[in-house]
Amino acid sequence: MDNRSIGLLDSGLGGLTVLEKIADRMPEENTVFIADQARLPYGDRPDAEIKLFTRQLVDFLLAKDVKVIIFACNTATAIAMEDMRSEIEVPIIGVIQSGSLAASRVTKNRKIGVISTQATAKSHAYQREIAQRLENDVEVLEVPTPKLVPLIEGDEELLADNPALKESIAPIVNSDIDTLILGCTHYPLIEKQIEQNLADDVLIIDPANQVANYTQALLEQRDLLTDSKEVTREYYTTGDAAHFSAVVSKLLGANITAGHAVVD
Repeated sequence: MDNRSIGLLDSGLGGLTVLEKIADRMPEENTVFIADQARLPYGDRPDAEIKLFTRQLVDFLLAKDVKVIIFACNTATAIAMEDMRSEIEVPIIGVIQSGSLAASRVTKNRKIGVISTQATAKSHAYQREIAQRLENDVEVLEVPTPKLVPLIEGDEELLADNPALKESIAPIVNSDIDTLILGCTHYPLIEKQIEQNLADDVLIIDPANQVANYTQALLEQRDLLTDSKEVTREYYTTGDAAHFSAVVSKLLGANITAGHAVVD
């Protein structure tokens, strides 16, 4: 047994969607979550910068002595995860492999859409992962949607008829996909708004579900599950901790106090 925490990192609030699935599946596990809000969004940054920022977040979580690290950020997974895996001993779990597996299992017409940040789309990480699972007889429509993360991180409610949202997902709406991967962990926060713009037969995939499944299986396999009777949930942001606490408390329906994290 191992009572250390599960670590999760993201550029912003989106990783909370993964944290929620982890907490639902393994409510007894301790968690540490860090959001790099001071430097978001990651999606339009150079690869070298994304790798540097991700490494700093990893170092922060390692200093917290976590037993596993979840890259609750598609951009970090696409650009930095493989490098990090070769550098540290703590297991790292990413969202892209999980989302690709889930979509590959459910698509019927083998036409899968992905909405993501610029960096994730440019990396073609989802296309490669899905092609490996379904061989080459599959179409993957990768659509960068850079306007969505700043909208989600903002204070105003994002409605289904928001012009920026409708413009961002127009290529998906006008396609014949039967499965859509939410290729950014921010997007499940507006899943209902996205769904209202899609055809009724399009199935939406939130990779966080598969991430929770895989994390539990890995902890069981390596005998890393906790036997602690007390659960701790730590939240940190590189941005405004008071604002982050207020937003997270509203999203999670609980009183959350986040700390300010300095990473370098």
